[in-house]
Amino acid sequence: MTTSGPEQKAQQRARARLRLEAARFGGRYAALVSLCVLCYSNSLHGELVHDDVWAIVNNPDVRPGSSLRNIFTNDFWGKRMADNTSHKSYRPLSILTFRLNVLLGGMTPLYFHVVNVCLHCTVTCLLMYTCEYCVFESSSLAFVAALLFAVHPVHTEAVSGIIKGMMRSFG
Repeated sequence: MTTSGPEQKAQQRARARLRLEAARFGGRYAALVSLCVLCYSNSLHGELVHDDVWAIVNNPDVRPGSSLRNIFTNDFWGKRMADNTSHKSYRPLSILTFRLNVLLGGMTPLYFHVVNVCLHCTVTCLLMYTCEYCVFESSSLAFVAALLFAVHPVHTEAVSGIIKGMMRSFG
């Protein structure tokens, strides 16, 4: 079955519109990721500071030799939950992420900071997606909302600091 000339042209126009919309859709996400990386790339060469030392360097649950079971029975700082000195903060997903970072890159702070920047990019893109399909009728408004979220200074500590970034994403 063949289609006539006008039907073929209509199909071609529909395909071209679809390609243009897909390019615009991908371009928005690429712009958000680029902006996040641009804003927070200066934090990539930061050191482990303050709580980072206690939650990562001094935490036995983060080290590759410790039992995975401890991650689910200890608090965020590596102490038994039943212990009187325990902080009683339970964040196993954050500790698993720290442990994966240590397995892949050792205690090098760069890898921890790269993960935080990637998480911020992911959360920013998820915000735009959610706004686009659940909040706003206009995809332009969703993009502007995500753009403001990506660059807002309130996120500086959460993205630049290792502990704060993981707690924001998983805590």
